[in-house]
Amino acid sequence: MTRNLISCFSFDETGKLISHGLGIALDISKGGILLETPEPVESGLLVLSAVDWENNLVEVKGKLIYSKKSSIGTYLSGIELVGVDGRVKNFITKLIKDYNYRGYNLFIAIAHKIQNLHSRSISG
Repeated sequence: MTRNLISCFSFDETGKLISHGLGIALDISKGGILLETPEPVESGLLVLSAVDWENNLVEVKGKLIYSKKSSIGTYLSGIELVGVDGRVKNFITKLIKDYNYRGYNLFIAIAHKIQNLHSRSISG
């Protein structure tokens, strides 16, 4: 599971931009990504991009496999990651590291807040 913000650009066979938008990566694996978007993802060649926690832009190409409307009105799109294996692996690694970095820091922030609350109640 992941919750990375992803930019998605759709192109037709001639390379003309069809659409673009933002989505949230709900799941990612070596072969693909599950993307939740407010609008349907257009078919064609996709370019997915994200910014990692070090502010590096990471991009990978994809191909829309399926898209369906969810019960809450968003769209769930299964996207196959295509291209050079090194780029795909780098993209996946960066997204997972980013998710873990944010999650770990959120855990630390919550732990400090709880510790401060306990300190105040004991001393106050």
